[in-house]
Amino acid sequence: MDIGQRIDDMGRSASLLGAWAMVASGLSILLNAGDAVDGEGAAISRIVLGLIGLAAALFWSGRNDAKDGLCGILVWGVLQIPCYASAPDGNVTKQLFDGFLGATSQTTVNGEITSYSQVGINLVGVAVVIWASTCRGRLDLWRRRALSPTA
Repeated sequence: MDIGQRIDDMGRSASLLGAWAMVASGLSILLNAGDAVDGEGAAISRIVLGLIGLAAALFWSGRNDAKDGLCGILVWGVLQIPCYASAPDGNVTKQLFDGFLGATSQTTVNGEITSYSQVGINLVGVAVVIWASTCRGRLDLWRRRALSPTA
């Protein structure tokens, strides 16, 4: 099956979501690899989360009508929602982009940050979950229509 037929079968929205998940998680892995090798905890967790995001490859495989891939993307999105950081730009669930909504506490002494804490939700994760949920609903509807007898 060629890529154009796959996009037609799954829908443009779901196809775009699958591509976004693969690109965002792949770039997140690449961008955090150096810091992870240095032992930075936030970078390691971002890489693990990025590997989960690569489950979008299941979407493109066509197995189980892309439901496995959409479930993987949904899990990836849910895991991005909680936001915690103990250093500036240290959100442990950040994948390429994040949209923070929450509270931040920072103590600065002589121009240097001595303590930092950030707790909230990542709006990008919320958007991915909503997007994946709507794509799954549309995919189920499309499959039911394809299986129903025509008059």
